Amino acid sequence: MRTVNLTGNVKRRWQFAKHFFQEAQQPNFWVDINKCAKSMTKEFFEISLEEEMIHYQQRKPYQRSPDCIDYRNGYYTRNMDTAFGPIEQIKVPRSRSGLFEPSMFNRYQRRQESVNQSIINCFLLGVSTRNVKDVLKPLIGINVCASTVSNATKAVDKLVKEFHQRRLIDEYQLLFLDGINISVRYGAKSIKKTVLAAYGITLFGRRELIAFRIVKSESKDACESFLNNLYSRGLKDDNLKLIITDGGKGMIAALAIVYPLVKHQRCWFHKLQNLVKLLKKSDQKEVLKALRKIYNANSKALALKRFKDLSTSWGKYYPKLITSLERDLEELLNFLTIPIKEEHRIFIRKRIRTTNVIERSFREVRRRTKPMSCFNNNDSLQRIMFAVFYRLNTNWKAKLLTQFTQFI
Repeated sequence: MRTVNLTGNVKRRWQFAKHFFQEAQQPNFWVDINKCAKSMTKEFFEISLEEEMIHYQQRKPYQRSPDCIDYRNGYYTRNMDTAFGPIEQIKVPRSRSGLFEPSMFNRYQRRQESVNQSIINCFLLGVSTRNVKDVLKPLIGINVCASTVSNATKAVDKLVKEFHQRRLIDEYQLLFLDGINISVRYGAKSIKKTVLAAYGITLFGRRELIAFRIVKSESKDACESFLNNLYSRGLKDDNLKLIITDGGKGMIAALAIVYPLVKHQRCWFHKLQNLVKLLKKSDQKEVLKALRKIYNANSKALALKRFKDLSTSWGKYYPKLITSLERDLEELLNFLTIPIKEEHRIFIRKRIRTTNVIERSFREVRRRTKPMSCFNNNDSLQRIMFAVFYRLNTNWKAKLLTQFTQFI
């Protein structure tokens, strides 16, 4: 057999490869591969650190040199959490001057970036802060406390900033706007804050949670600022066919300023909730049946006729209900004026007459925020909102709503 004369770094690498080959021949190697991987990773770390020290000193151990810039000063040990699990007692060379700094990890670092990224990915994919440890423990054998997860997820702040500042492509044909109230700690007490959110469906049937903003209340000024931000980032009204909202006066007033040429659709679900309060319990079933006939009409003309029938039958008993409905009727029936191919008309109209699509997204927000009685600050709320938006948008990328490409 031919012998090869290996020296220095090449020899160390050869020894590492030979050791790995020998370990792979053991009967339990593939059964308990994680344990073997940890052992090999530790050895790889120590070999690489030795090479870095040689490169730093520009000489091998025990080699004399008149140009020596520093001297060795033994070793210290460090524990490191890695993708293979926790590795203990890694021997790190130390220089006498203290100037030698390994490039493999930063000062005081105790976790690889891959572990931090795993924590962030768990957070973004919907795992609560307290449950991340239960996910990672069986996989990589690392105990992660809630404070560690919280500190690691602060790296999400950069992604949140990029999300708020990214340029929007003007390809949205439907825009759903709504808000959700969440408690945030302010000093010694908690206050309710509103998170305004925008959900859009593009010309290609792709649905997306476009943006969110934390505001004090759903006032006209707050809503106008939110909409102006969308407009300035690229969401114009060139392709918008309909904007759907609930009955919030602030948002409706802001729409009249920022998107005055786009048809506005009032949410039927919210409107019915308000109308039911005006009815006697004994009459609710019949009146609601008549109201459903209005929004289930095939055309706006038929819907108006059915409204007149409702007014004739029930107007003398519930004049306030008829007045309230008549006042908002134009905006309640705008969804019937959008031209849609007949085979998809029922499917699409059912989904554009309410804000239910964005309300379903808020269910996920409530699920994530339910364990927290109150957020410590706006930053932590921003991270949770971004995590929900990120997960839902990721899931929706491969699930196009092809029916929404059938507008005429």
